[in-house]
Amino acid sequence: LVCVWWCLPCSLGPGLVFVVYPEVFSTMPVSQLWAFLFFLMLLCLGLDSQFAMVEVMVTCVMDGFGPRLLRVLKRKEFVVLVVCFVGFLFGLPDITQGGIFVFQLMDHYTAVVSLMFLAFFEVVAVCWIFGVGRISKMVTKMLGKPPNIFFRVCWMVFSPTLVMCILISSIVHYKPARYGKTYTYPAWAEGVGWFISLISIIWIPLGAVHTLSYSKGTLMQRLKASLLPCDELANIDVLPEENQPHSSQSQSLDMIPEKAPLNDSESSL
Repeated sequence: LVCVWWCLPCSLGPGLVFVVYPEVFSTMPVSQLWAFLFFLMLLCLGLDSQFAMVEVMVTCVMDGFGPRLLRVLKRKEFVVLVVCFVGFLFGLPDITQGGIFVFQLMDHYTAVVSLMFLAFFEVVAVCWIFGVGRISKMVTKMLGKPPNIFFRVCWMVFSPTLVMCILISSIVHYKPARYGKTYTYPAWAEGVGWFISLISIIWIPLGAVHTLSYSKGTLMQRLKASLLPCDELANIDVLPEENQPHSSQSQSLDMIPEKAPLNDSESSL
């Protein structure tokens, strides 16, 4: 532990994982076992992260271009394969001779700047705009009991406050990307880093401008309408599903056979 603490200021970034920790494991009893377990953990962590990122990309692509893609690729598994292959191509610069500089630049401007920015607005949208009350009602509808007060306090207070503090701290203590202690990135590389960061950030203000532009009414009416949840999410019954009184519309829908014809012309066909 003393060795890790001593080397931390010198080897932040990938050097911490691939240089400092292996040196520490080499001094421990049964070093081969600890090294194997450590890199197995890294492998599982990387695979878990890739599952989430690939699924997000595949879902976005399928929602926007699903029918057209399936005419060509036929199956969703091939869409996943194409997404993984494109990601593989984008990752090739990281394993070139100067790949560590590319990796450090992308890591600095995606993990430090854009990640906290996105996390803050996501927490605000879910916990404050959509509301902890609606989240609790959804959990109650699914599980039959409301969430614990601890989780509601975390959703309402602790999570937004913690993410906001991290975001403010990252802005206040921001420093341009560097590799090691000596190499400072040139201005054009800093511009590339900010461009990479803005690719994910810019869609939040653009989406807000698009929503306000295509809404009706005055500016305040558009703003209020854009902050309200839509469709069935706005009205969620707090009762569990088995205890909910069915409305006349839901009762009429329940009585429709699963394969009932829509009209007389379809029944004749």
